[in-house]
Amino acid sequence: MRNTLYRFMTLGKATDDLATLRTAMMANAFLLISIIAFSIFSYVNLALFSAPLLGVLDGVAAVISTIALIDLHLNRALNRAIYIGSANFFFFFITFAHTNQNSDFGLIWTIFFPIFVITLIGHKKGILLTAVFYAIIFTMAFQGIGNWDEGLWNLRSYLRFCIASLVLTYVVYVYEAALFRSSTELAKTREQEAKYLEELHRLSATDPLTSLYNRRKMDDVIQEHIRQSQRYQSAFSLIMFDIDDFKMINDRYGHNIGDQVLINISDIVKQTFRQTDYSSRWGGEEFLILLPKTSLHEAFHLAEKIRLKIEENDYPNHLQVSCSFGVAEYREGLNETEIVELADNALYAAKRSGKNCVIRDTPIL
Repeated sequence: MRNTLYRFMTLGKATDDLATLRTAMMANAFLLISIIAFSIFSYVNLALFSAPLLGVLDGVAAVISTIALIDLHLNRALNRAIYIGSANFFFFFITFAHTNQNSDFGLIWTIFFPIFVITLIGHKKGILLTAVFYAIIFTMAFQGIGNWDEGLWNLRSYLRFCIASLVLTYVVYVYEAALFRSSTELAKTREQEAKYLEELHRLSATDPLTSLYNRRKMDDVIQEHIRQSQRYQSAFSLIMFDIDDFKMINDRYGHNIGDQVLINISDIVKQTFRQTDYSSRWGGEEFLILLPKTSLHEAFHLAEKIRLKIEENDYPNHLQVSCSFGVAEYREGLNETEIVELADNALYAAKRSGKNCVIRDTPIL
């Protein structure tokens, strides 16, 4: 029951925007209350007080509020329902004030108008509409001095009404303005927190020098693809490579040049492999690439392609840079350590074969 009522009042909106939820709930509440109140007043004025004009006026207001509420729930048009409700209240209270002439303190009902419009339309638009509303109401009330309420409506009554209305409007305006500001600041804070969390996640998953995935992230990627392979019987392959004689480059030219070489090679990796592939700096001068839905044969040719690009690339100080590659394909029953070890063994075989070449793992049949 509670959940059903909540969904009704919030229009079933699944959002973390508290301001939107609050507006939806208050629009529902105001429209429901107005339907009930106008319906009761219509009946009372028609059946008990013999006031047909006020009864019809209340009845029309109840019908319009009902239409706005139905439209709100059928079309989820929150703003339209609010504007219909505001216009309904605007014309109803002005007509009511003109007709009632403060009989039985009828003007007291007009204090609900600023509460409705400032709360639902917003403090800026709401205060402008309230200013127009009270300009009309105050003018009529001033002209009614000595005539309304059988002559009892005097200047003192008029001033009390004006001051009370303005004070209440000011309180509602200040409250809504403060609430709007706090909601805006909260939204900005949440947005900033989301950006920080996203950046933190990125930093925790990437290598700061090359912007490729780091080893921790790549471990997770491999484990996930092993699970997918076991579930869907899909192939994937690994390419492991490292820079030949990288220690000599660092020793002879310095770590800044060595870092630039790493960056250049990581750029080649990003430009060469597909968006569905996963590239990582596995450690030091070693890189590991995971190729989803890729056979050993296809991975071998991709490795050869990137090997040539690395060899032909221009590097600082006219360095000649090459890499050795090991390629392995996942086989059923292998775990993360074993599949990486196959690629690593193939890489060391490439080193032993003279470097700057691609060696594939040879499955034992």
